[in-house]
Order: sequence, then structure tokens, then C-alpha cells
Amino acid sequence: MPITLDPSLPESLYPLAWLMGTWRGEGALHRPGDDAGDRRIEQELTCTAREDGTMSWTSLVHLVDTPAPIPPTSSFAKKDAPAPADPGTGQRSLLLRETGLWTVGEPLPGQDLERARQAKPGDPEGVVSYGLSAVLGSEGVEHEWAGEVRGPRIQLARQGSGPGSPVADTRMFGYVGGRLMWLWERAPEQATANTGEEAADWPGAGLVPYLSLELDRV
Repeated sequence: MPITLDPSLPESLYPLAWLMGTWRGEGALHRPGDDAGDRRIEQELTCTAREDGTMSWTSLVHLVDTPAPIPPTSSFAKKDAPAPADPGTGQRSLLLRETGLWTVGEPLPGQDLERARQAKPGDPEGVVSYGLSAVLGSEGVEHEWAGEVRGPRIQLARQGSGPGSPVADTRMFGYVGGRLMWLWERAPEQATANTGEEAADWPGAGLVPYLSLELDRV
């Protein structure tokens, strides 16, 4: 789906033009160590331009105690996913309220910017990767994220606390067929913080899926 560029958008935010606006949708809170299976979540996300050239981020995620939806067209669908063991109560509660600022940086090094400027519209050679940083906060705690935006795709990562700490979280965003799809992966001890589960019960090692969502523009 074509992206319409708002003429009032600051030039610094052109790489994020496809993300601007208000989005609503649903997805899954992933709980690999819970026999009840993944739970449904609903998100309202608003991304707006600020006069200083940064982007304001406001996100509300609610947990619904029912099995997570798995649309046939979902990028996150599991073909071999078992039937939910627990139908749930349907109770709706706030899982995450998050606000913050995103800043687009300079083009990342190692790119032929002149060749990109001369590329025809739609030519992959015209796509440039930009540095991206975000400060996101929830319940009075802020975290710094860093990564890149390249066309309609974003990758962000957050380091754990302390020098030399491994990556604690990653977020990946994509604009696909007019929908915003994104995945948040966390270290097990981070991902289980709001679920009451024990990280040791989660299978595997390294980062694990925490939230995955598919949103439509409002």
C-alpha cells in the first residue's frame, strides 16, 4: 500500500513516514512455559511528529484472558500450534503503558548515498539505512534503545544494565500490505516479569518472543 507523505512532517522524520499516525490491533503475549498457552493482547499505538524533529510514541497494551488469535495470514502464525487448553475468563487488564521519543540519526556508514539519490522510485538501491534511537518509559522507568530504520523496517535493541551486559530486548517492526507488524523479544527473566511465571521454566536459551502484534491504521 502506497505511503502518503504528510507535507508538514519534519524532514528528519521522512524515514519514519510509514509509521506515523494511530494504529490499533491485536496479537499475542507469548508464554512458552505455561500450559494454558499464549494470551490475547490488544494495542493502541500513536506516533506523532514533534516540532523538534523527533517522534512521540504512546502505546497502550491490554491483556485479554482468552487464547491468542492466530489469523491465517499472520506473520506470527504457528502452523503446528496446539489447540488452546484454557478458554480463559475474558477479563481485560492493562499490561503495558509506554511513552517515549524516537530520534532518526544520520545515514549509517558504508552506503553509496549518491547512488541512492540517483536511483529511480521503487529501486532497492534507493533505500538508505538510518541510525535510530529511542527512549521509552513505563511506570517511571526509562530505557534507551538503538538500531536502524531501512525503508519500511525497523530493528531496535536494548542492552542489559551494567557494562558489557548482553542484549536484553529486541524489537522488529515491518510495514506489510498496509499493516504494521511487530515483534518484541526479551531475555526470559524480562519476558516473565508480568506473567507470574519462572524464567527457568521457559524452554531454550537466549531471547524469546514476548509480544507479537498486527495493527491497522486508524
